[in-house]
Amino acid sequence: MAKQVTDRQGAVVFVASAADTHAARLQQRFEALFAEHLRPGEVLPDVGLLGLLIARRLRATNATLVEKSDAYDKELSDDAGPRERRDEAAARLTSEIVEIRSTLEAAYGAGILRELGLDGKTEVEPKAILAKAKRLVDELGRPASAWPKPRRKGVTIEPAAWVADLTKPIATLEQALSDVAREAREAQAASDAKATAMDRNDDVFARSAGCLSGLLRLAEEDTFARQVRPSGRKPGRVAEPEESTSGEEGSSAGQGG
Repeated sequence: MAKQVTDRQGAVVFVASAADTHAARLQQRFEALFAEHLRPGEVLPDVGLLGLLIARRLRATNATLVEKSDAYDKELSDDAGPRERRDEAAARLTSEIVEIRSTLEAAYGAGILRELGLDGKTEVEPKAILAKAKRLVDELGRPASAWPKPRRKGVTIEPAAWVADLTKPIATLEQALSDVAREAREAQAASDAKATAMDRNDDVFARSAGCLSGLLRLAEEDTFARQVRPSGRKPGRVAEPEESTSGEEGSSAGQGG
């Protein structure tokens, strides 16, 4: 699992555990601070339960992110097989093409290579190899009368007999390329799902940790409030000690004045 996910997972565990731990204390502090301000018929809100609900929502949202991240990792690992089959099929097809080219050049001369599109560098990209192989199959299927005479007497060439040597590796490479393309689409879909889940996790975390920090601060539990503050610099994480708390300090100073 990527560090960006495990870091967020750790932050959620920390904040959710804090919410669980301080729920009862939070309720007690609210009762102590606000009970005297109740009017007849009014009851204090259950802020302890609110803290517990915040923790549950955080964990559920983060669990979705972990699930999507695991699915993405699995998709990436699934890519290895099709890519290996693609590369093996491309290598085999290249070997066949090189041997056929060598035989044709020896029998007919370099001119035949230009005619068949076999001159120039050997292709290395699988799709280009496949295209060249398909063209070669079509060219090899020419009737015998369409081929020039070999340069040396006594030499007999049957290019059509080589079609079968290309047909199977062509089919294998086509299937492998299709599999690779499918895996790429699935990996992209998994990546998009992970990114969406991460954005959702970060949004819920910022709101939830911010709310919990605010509740703790309202209950005058300032130390705990600072510990669970969401970071303003690192999405999905709690604030580092060095992150500014000037807003809170200014607010406190204003209350003291």
